[in-house]
Amino acid sequence: MNDFLKNLRNSGKKETSSIKKNMDTNYFTPGERRIPKERRPSAFTRSNAIPEKEARKQELDDLIPVIAENTTQLVKEIGRLAEVSEIIMESQIRQQNAMADFFESLKTLMANRQTVDDMPIATTSYASGTHYTKDDIIATINRMRDQGATFSTIAEYLRDKGIPTFSGRGQWHAQTIHRLCKQI
Repeated sequence: MNDFLKNLRNSGKKETSSIKKNMDTNYFTPGERRIPKERRPSAFTRSNAIPEKEARKQELDDLIPVIAENTTQLVKEIGRLAEVSEIIMESQIRQQNAMADFFESLKTLMANRQTVDDMPIATTSYASGTHYTKDDIIATINRMRDQGATFSTIAEYLRDKGIPTFSGRGQWHAQTIHRLCKQI
C-alpha cells in the first residue's frame, strides 16, 4: 500500500519543461535554434520590394486602358437602353391614345344609334295601315336577343308597345317568341 501512495504522490507533480526561455524573451527548444547563417532568406528584403512595387504599378497601368474601353462600351449600351425605353414609352402612349379614340368613337356611335325603345308605339291594327311589318318585328326580336333579353322580356316589351301579333289576335308570349327564334 505504501508503494501505491508513493506513486499517487509522485503523479501529481508537474513535469519540468524542456523549453527554455533565453534572455531576449524568445522561446525555443534545445537544439532547435539556428545560427544566422543557417536561417532561410527573408521573402521581403529592401532590394526585392522596389521591383515588386514597379511590377504592380505596371500591371495597373496596363489595366487602365482596358477599364476605360469597358466603361466607354458600358456608356454606349446604357444610351441604347435609354433609346429603346423611350421608343417603348412612346408606343405605349400611342396605344393608349388609340384605345381612347376607339372608345370615344364607340360612344358617339352608340349615342347616334336608334335603340329598340325609340320605335313608335303602334296604336292601330294592321287593317288601318299603320303597323309594323313582320320583318320589323323579327328584326326587333333579333336585336333584343343579341342584347341578351329573354323570351319573356321580349314578349312583355312587344305587349307594352302595343305591337299586335301576326294574326292580330291574342298577345305576345315567351313561347311564341321562342318559336319565332327557332324558325329564323
